[in-house]
Amino acid sequence: MKRVLLGIAAVVIIAASAYGSGQRSAAATGSTGDVRLRMLICWNGGYKVPKDQYNNAVAKTIREKIGVTVEFEGIMMNEMEKLNLMFASGDMPDMVNAPFWGGTGGETGVIKKAAAEGMLLPIEDMLEKYPNVKRSYDIGGISQKMLDTELKDPSFNGHLYLIPQETAGNIDHITNWTYGVFVRGDVPKALGINERNIKTSQQLYDFMAKARDYGFKDVNGNPTIVATTYHDGWDYGRYAENFDLKKRTGYIKNTDGTVTSNTLTDTWINRNLFIWRLVNQNILDKESFKHNDSAADTKVGNGTALFFAAQYGVGINSTKLTGLYTSHPEMRYIPVGPLTYADGQPLTQIEPMGRDGTPVIFFPKTCKNLDAAFRYIDFVNTKEGKMLTAYGIQGQTYNLNAQGQPRLIASYLDRKQKGDSSWEDELREIGGFYIKDRLWYRNLDKDWFGEDGVGNADAAVQELEDYKKLRPVEQIPGITISSFETQFPNWQESQRIFEGDIEKSYRERAYFAATEAEARKILQDYQTYVKTASNGIYLKFLDYLTGIAKTRSDVIF
Repeated sequence: MKRVLLGIAAVVIIAASAYGSGQRSAAATGSTGDVRLRMLICWNGGYKVPKDQYNNAVAKTIREKIGVTVEFEGIMMNEMEKLNLMFASGDMPDMVNAPFWGGTGGETGVIKKAAAEGMLLPIEDMLEKYPNVKRSYDIGGISQKMLDTELKDPSFNGHLYLIPQETAGNIDHITNWTYGVFVRGDVPKALGINERNIKTSQQLYDFMAKARDYGFKDVNGNPTIVATTYHDGWDYGRYAENFDLKKRTGYIKNTDGTVTSNTLTDTWINRNLFIWRLVNQNILDKESFKHNDSAADTKVGNGTALFFAAQYGVGINSTKLTGLYTSHPEMRYIPVGPLTYADGQPLTQIEPMGRDGTPVIFFPKTCKNLDAAFRYIDFVNTKEGKMLTAYGIQGQTYNLNAQGQPRLIASYLDRKQKGDSSWEDELREIGGFYIKDRLWYRNLDKDWFGEDGVGNADAAVQELEDYKKLRPVEQIPGITISSFETQFPNWQESQRIFEGDIEKSYRERAYFAATEAEARKILQDYQTYVKTASNGIYLKFLDYLTGIAKTRSDVIF
């Protein structure tokens, strides 16, 4: 399917015709047997599963229909480290779900290297047998750039290895991830500050410094920390978003028409020095760069962190886990700002016409039954399979309304409306949530079920819905300069200088430097490294992009 200007309308037509009936592929029906597969969920923080992944009601129902059971396991370590360890040891499961953000991302490099070295099974032939899975590649769910430059990486020699995940069925189904900075609700009130008026990073710094010096306590009367994140520092960059320009790529077109990278600018240094300042001034939690989501749940859930930066829904869930959400509503986290871009425009969630990077599923060469794995993924992404894995068992956990849409039974819905998350644990034990949460693509929940999450039609978290309006999704169409990256003759060589998340190592060394001058020197050293590594190949790459930018008027940044 070509991008052309089929655009959203074409994607919607495809979605309606291919998905509307909820029929699964012919290859997925009429299967018998008992194939058991093991799947690694490679996201730091563990993964919640029922006590019995084989005998819960949903797993048994799936097995009766297609003869396959998949059992999941999580990790409590850095994702890239886990992938490296897995491939080095040869101890690999049948299926893996992992980050694949594209470009120079650490996990992306590890996965691509494994594919190029024959550690993964090619899947292009399976896509013809399972057209429902093949639709995960439709433009609109993923971008043309992701398809051409990431999923069809030149090192793959014409093979496909990865199934993109967590993509929208059409423009109305793009997930608003609700990123931002959030503050415990009683803090601005005590300080006499209107949190909605915080628009710049400097204003945010002043706000957090006052909170640091006030002497707040957490819900248990213990000392607080000022600001934190979730796993591995996700997402401390939100504190510095006011330094950013409103654009889709990591490149900048200078006034003379030349192209440079964000990382080679003074703005990049100043942005990272702002994070250094937060660390140096006892504002940003030093543990946050390495802690996991369980630790973050405790810090946010007990109100120990006065601020957090990540997705709003994640923080709300943390307070529901501990009970703070209902027992201390005055301490519920509320949005700061949102901040603005560097030019004063309000922050939005910038999206292309389809995602440029996604979680992916891939299949190590140890996969014992690739056909069964595809049969499973195919079924879970039909209307029937999605309803089963999201809502559980009809008559037991949900009933159908007059429109034929699933709605939670009262005992679950009542607790969801009160912020009591125990209903989620009960539904998970039956088999809800955990299967579909790491297997879905081309989301059409609103069309199929009339709600964008289980129980949300009747129990939406109002503050979350309000925040989505404050920081809406905005699509910026156009051909990005980054779409031409892989056409550079020495693309692979130019990217090797970034392997191993080297930028992250420089940044984090800078954050923990004793002085600002030392931090600046580390950041400048990284810029020098980028300019000079492999005989200056990256500067030659930027010259190549400059040539593209000067000869094409339709390129955006």
